[in-house]
Amino acid sequence: MEFEIRKDRTKPQGRKKLTRERAAYFQLMEQGYSSKAACRIVGVDIRTGKKVA
Repeated sequence: MEFEIRKDRTKPQGRKKLTRERAAYFQLMEQGYSSKAACRIVGVDIRTGKKVA
């Protein structure tokens, strides 16, 4: 998978649309990953994953 977590994770990115993260999340879900595992790999909070789905 060619997804790269953003480098600077010390500051929250705010309410920015997570277009790339969303695409990677759904791709991982289609491959059989759990929501929790997909969120961890993509680098988003589990609550964000629930909102995305």
